[in-house]
Amino acid sequence: MVTEKELKIGDIARLTGISEQDVRTLVQTYDSLFTCRTIGPVRLFPPKTVRIVRELIELSGKGLSPDEIVGEIRSGRKPSPEEPAGEVDRTAVPLPPEVVIDLGVMQDTLARQERRIARLVDELKREQGLRVEEIGRLQKTVDDLQEQLRAQREQLGVVAEWVDYFDRRMDEATRPVLERVRRTVARKSDPGQPSGRSG
Repeated sequence: MVTEKELKIGDIARLTGISEQDVRTLVQTYDSLFTCRTIGPVRLFPPKTVRIVRELIELSGKGLSPDEIVGEIRSGRKPSPEEPAGEVDRTAVPLPPEVVIDLGVMQDTLARQERRIARLVDELKREQGLRVEEIGRLQKTVDDLQEQLRAQREQLGVVAEWVDYFDRRMDEATRPVLERVRRTVARKSDPGQPSGRSG
């Protein structure tokens, strides 16, 4: 005979996805639906307790009173803990306890993955928002640099015009002096050249 693995409050909470305090509240509120045995301070429940807790969670969201919820569970297809299993459906084959536990573990794992995916989506959205802000700051920096470059080019053009202007003025101011110097140098280099008077 295979002995069913009994579950503690913490096991039921892990398999159903609710807190231990919520499990205790359900057991206390619907104590007629639960059976357990006590070893010291620890209460041990049969594996079908997981199914009952899940049904209670589902029915609690439908606006039913506690009495109506108890009636729904007792009149359902699945036996309640107070009903002998042999009187319900002798052809039904109960799932092994490890299968029930594995299903709960899978559901718990799925719930954790869903929470992780939601967290990653939130992080991705935040990262995208930060990237948009960073791109905006970089674009503003580029725009500022381009504006500075344009202003510097304008200033350089003005300076170049002034340099050309002063070069022309210097050429005009120094040209007569250079011509006089060239004539003086030419006379000194040719002593036989008349001084400019005709004979």
